[in-house]
Amino acid sequence: MPTYRINPYISFIENRLFPGAIQRAVFHRLTGEIIEHDFTRSLTADEVQLRQLTQSGFLITPDYDPLAPLLDWYVARPIQNPALMYRSKTGEWMLVRTSMKQTVYSPKRDELPVVIEEQLSKSAAEILLMADGTRTLHQIFSQVGEGRATLDFLTTQERQLIKLTPRREDLDDPFSSVNIVPRNLYHSERKDQPRPDSSTEAIIDFHLTGIEDASWEFDQIEPTVNHCFRFPHEALGGLDYASRFCLSTLNPEVVPLMNSPKLEVLEVGGGTGSFARSFIKRAASLEATNVNYHILDLSPALMENQRKILSDLLPESQHFQQDATEFDLPGHTFDLIISNEVIADFPVASVQRKNGNEFQGDGAYYLDKYDLSAKDAPDPFVVNSGAFRFIERAWKHLKPGGTLIVTEYGSDHIYPARSYNLNHDEFTIHFGHLAACAAKVGFQCRLLTLKEFLAFDDDVLMLNGREEHLLCLNHVLKNYGDILPYAVISKSDFEERSQRVIEETGLIGYSFSPLNKGYHFGPSIKDFLVLIMNKPW
Repeated sequence: MPTYRINPYISFIENRLFPGAIQRAVFHRLTGEIIEHDFTRSLTADEVQLRQLTQSGFLITPDYDPLAPLLDWYVARPIQNPALMYRSKTGEWMLVRTSMKQTVYSPKRDELPVVIEEQLSKSAAEILLMADGTRTLHQIFSQVGEGRATLDFLTTQERQLIKLTPRREDLDDPFSSVNIVPRNLYHSERKDQPRPDSSTEAIIDFHLTGIEDASWEFDQIEPTVNHCFRFPHEALGGLDYASRFCLSTLNPEVVPLMNSPKLEVLEVGGGTGSFARSFIKRAASLEATNVNYHILDLSPALMENQRKILSDLLPESQHFQQDATEFDLPGHTFDLIISNEVIADFPVASVQRKNGNEFQGDGAYYLDKYDLSAKDAPDPFVVNSGAFRFIERAWKHLKPGGTLIVTEYGSDHIYPARSYNLNHDEFTIHFGHLAACAAKVGFQCRLLTLKEFLAFDDDVLMLNGREEHLLCLNHVLKNYGDILPYAVISKSDFEERSQRVIEETGLIGYSFSPLNKGYHFGPSIKDFLVLIMNKPW
């Protein structure tokens, strides 16, 4: 059997996001290819994986040149790396980056990634400038004298500044191998919580005490679509999210009671308050529309923020602190109830298959009550029990002819899945079950995508990247009097506000993709659905 050594461009990573389990893998820092394997175990018992590692060049013979098969591959800067390069006022090329070794989810206030600025050598700057996907590794080496040594510097696991690909058509896909930057995945603030059957108290406790700062929560922990589009945006026809939501909602096809002298509106889960502010102001600009707005929330920190930014629009008496799954507002009925990006926070209940089509567990009650189909369900699974209870409460608080609108991420048929990258439990929504529940309660239902409902133009080019991309950009821009918000930023907006800095510094490293590619700050709109529920007269 031949002797093998580990390719020098191979690194090891692990995923610790899932409680009680550690996933380990190896990846090629030049190609981005990932192979799941735990190198704490011996390879001798797994001949299939040994063959895979050798065929992929992860393991090589002692005399093998690891770059030989890659010389004709194109060299590019990976889109998922937030690193930037700019020329300082004294003429040196500077690199601004964060560590590419790990990602920490739900960071504490003092745990933002450290931004590192370092001066680049002439050869390193030359390679990064040429790494635009138009040249092969061989072509770059022929122009840079210290090419191999510099390549080693640029491709450490800490930096991962360039990647290679044989297919130029992959360069524009943010999720292709040439553009990914594999890292260790850790979690900082996840609370220890019970399993689904007893999760109600844990979820309520988080919203009562776990949110300390509204801006931090939505900038760094769980950006919502509303938060990402809280400023006027090209993709929404020049409107912000809530203004566009208002126009999509306040028409007779959605809210039949539009001819009422005053429209009583309840928003459930008010976030920072930005949605309510924009909705109220847009409604006020419409002729013959008089909206009397109310907000129901559970989090004291969020309610404080809502009161602050709505002080001139919403009386104290129209703020209610209650659990939305059990809310009760005696003497109040509404024409319109809105739950925008909230119900994923509600409790779930687990179900186990007893035999055949018989089920047991706390969730089995809801299967029977709402005649929910579970023929294609995995075993075990969960149901969105809190969302079902919320629909029941909303029905009781709606006037005849009133409308309930729910938006959230999920699917019309996929069973709820837990999100492990947040500091609290959230579960995707099975909208097929949600609609079945609503119909059983008595609603007439219509299911749309969020793109359809808000008429998103998802071909608009957006600034690529997550929180770290904005962090690195702001490290450079703040020296020139500008700071980008944590939001989805269009190409036109970015260039309008930053063109002077770009020209003055030769800034590179940022890129743009259509909104439909989904690689921008916050969640992808294609994951969100809207369920419109009308209560018959």
